[in-house]
Formats: sequence, C-alpha cells, structure tokens
Amino acid sequence: MKPSILFILTCIFSLYTVQAQDSLVNQDIKVNSQLWLDYNFAHSVFNAKKLQTQVSFRKIFPEAFNRFVVMSALEIPHEKSLSFLNLEKPVVQSFHLGTGLFYTQNFDAKDNLEFRLFQGFKFDIPTIKSITLNNYVRLEERFQNNFNNSGWTSGFRLRYRLSTILEYNKHLTDFVDGFYIPLSAEVFFNLKKSDRYNDLIRLEPGLGYKLKNNWKFEVYLIFNETKNNTATNNSSSDFILRLRVFDGNIVTASKKNQINKHKDLQNN
Repeated sequence: MKPSILFILTCIFSLYTVQAQDSLVNQDIKVNSQLWLDYNFAHSVFNAKKLQTQVSFRKIFPEAFNRFVVMSALEIPHEKSLSFLNLEKPVVQSFHLGTGLFYTQNFDAKDNLEFRLFQGFKFDIPTIKSITLNNYVRLEERFQNNFNNSGWTSGFRLRYRLSTILEYNKHLTDFVDGFYIPLSAEVFFNLKKSDRYNDLIRLEPGLGYKLKNNWKFEVYLIFNETKNNTATNNSSSDFILRLRVFDGNIVTASKKNQINKHKDLQNN
C-alpha cells in the first residue's frame, strides 16, 4: 500500500481521536475512536464445509477498554435450488453455525466476558452486470458476565448485513489489478438487550488488496452507533479504523493439502 494512503488514514484516525477527547465530559464517552486488528484463517472440514476463524484485538480511544476476540464459524454450502424456481444457483448460498468469546478489559470498571452463539445464512441478489449484492442474516445468543457477583445475563439480537465488492479490474481499470473496494451496511435488532454493547447500525467502506497467493489485506473506516457502550453513557458514536488480514491458504482436514481459495470471513 502506498505511503500516501497510509498517511491519509493516519491523519483521519488522529482526527477521530481528537474528536473523542473533546467529547469526554465526566467520563461520558459520546464519541470515540477505535482500532480493530483482525487475522482470519480457514480449515476445510467434512468435505465441502469450512471452519472459518477470526482472532481480533480492539482498542478504544479515549482509554476505556481493550477487547480480545476469538470467533469460529462453520460454513455449510447450500447447492440445491427449488425446482419450480428454475434457477441456476440456489437463493440461499450457505448456512453458518458459530461461537465466539469476547473479553473486554475495562480500565475504570469491572471486566466483561461474553460467550456468543450464532446461526445465519447468506443469499445473493444479482443486480447490474458484474455487481452482486450479498445478504447475511444472523441470529445471536449473547451471554455476559461482568464479574460483579451478578452472574450471567443473556441477550438476543438479529443482524442483517448488505454488502458488495467492487473489483478494479472489472469495474475500473486493469492498471491497479489486485485492488478492490468492499462496501457493507449492517443493522442490529436487539430482541433482548444485553447488559452492555448493543450495536444499532454499522457502515463499512473499505479498500482491499489481494496477492497472487490469495492472501488479502483490507482497511476499513467504519461508523458504528452503539447503545449502552459505557456504564455512564447509554449511547455512543464509534469511528473505527479496522485492519484485516486473510490467510490465503485453506488447510484441509488431513493437514497435508492446501487449497488456494478463500472467501471473506463476515463476523463482528
């Protein structure tokens, strides 16, 4: 990635940090900036199924918490379509079953541990030539412990994400072959609110680059609106710089063969 691009991103992220510090009144964080770092990899299991895993570190500015995340999801491809629809591909592309651990290290409050289960499915909507709208619907069961002798609390929410990828060599020019633009918008429906961290809406414009060995690198500037983000404030606007790395090798169950094929891991 060109140094000029990194310089621009650094300036934007610094601006978000200044805004967050200016809004800090009596430790009520109404606007904040965050840094998310992800490493994503996948294993092939049970024939065509894939186990996708994300390891992530997230930090908030002003200094409020650090978060450590490990998530895994089993992707089950769906290859059959209803015969009366007469479609070349099924409407539902895949089903997903997963679990995750979220440990939040708070600086001025008790830490928080969240254990999460989720089930979802993906389907595509073809639009104009070379552009497909990807849809992901997910139900989550969230169990949190704040280490304050109150035990575990539960919450449930439904998520819907609409996304697409614009590839330069298909939509713009071959001069920058390998670059692409991932775009997504996501809404959260909190059916039963968890004790903390109830997201409402997330907008994710990004820029990615894919190497010939299928390793991918992505950077996002994200806007996220959250309810009950801190103990002293019920809502916040989060400005997030997210850096994602995707391992280009899918390791087979035998751990002897590797497939150079990779799909994006879509979790938060």
